[in-house]
Amino acid sequence: MSLKVGIIGGRGQMGQWFKRFFESRGLEVLIAEPGSVPSAPEVASQADLVVISVPLHLTEEIIGEIAPHMRPEALLTDLTSLKQGPVNAMLQSFPGEVVGTHPLFGPGEESMTGRNMVLCPGRGERWFQWLQEIFSQAGANILITTPAEHDTLMSLVQGLTHFVLIALGATFRQLGADLERMDSFSTPTFRAVFDQVHNLVNQNYPLYACIQLRNQANAPTLAAFEEIVTQLRELVVKKDASGLIKILRDNQEYFEKGK
Repeated sequence: MSLKVGIIGGRGQMGQWFKRFFESRGLEVLIAEPGSVPSAPEVASQADLVVISVPLHLTEEIIGEIAPHMRPEALLTDLTSLKQGPVNAMLQSFPGEVVGTHPLFGPGEESMTGRNMVLCPGRGERWFQWLQEIFSQAGANILITTPAEHDTLMSLVQGLTHFVLIALGATFRQLGADLERMDSFSTPTFRAVFDQVHNLVNQNYPLYACIQLRNQANAPTLAAFEEIVTQLRELVVKKDASGLIKILRDNQEYFEKGK
């Protein structure tokens, strides 16, 4: 008998991606949106595996709404960019098996092959092993971690990186920089960074805002960044070449040790 997968938020880009993924594995997929017909609780009550794929700011609310309707032997999981809040909400709302996941790729990817998939064990082993196997068979690199470590790492991988790109775009705008002129003068390094800034301004604004505001690990990360930026600016203003060189040398040693 085929398993039924219920994707709450199944009409979104990532929901659609995982709908195609599970169907390609021979599974039946039911989808629902908040307030849609069939309703999210109706789909959750029929599914063996319930996947939460709604906007980050709605995730915990939807978990609380659908969990009471789920089968006790089912799995509750999610696809959100943060893990501590969603995993805690799933554990508190549903007594059955819980796994937090975070696909570290976007809906533009054709497959999971060579892509990173985070799994955060919540409760139970049977469904965790099933997810690990189905994603591994699809060629994904499985990364097993805790929600706390995931969010700390994401404060660097996403939080800080997005923050820098947002700040660069805002700086260009504040200075009234001529984008076409900058493009004609671009170096390979600037081109790579500029393309990332340009890509970010065309993304999902609410999602990127949530990634900044809802990850508690961002606060100390951004505080450290602010301290370094202030230090660098002071060195530049004072024309302190030796101080700048020391930071560059320290960075080199840090990255060499990390290899």
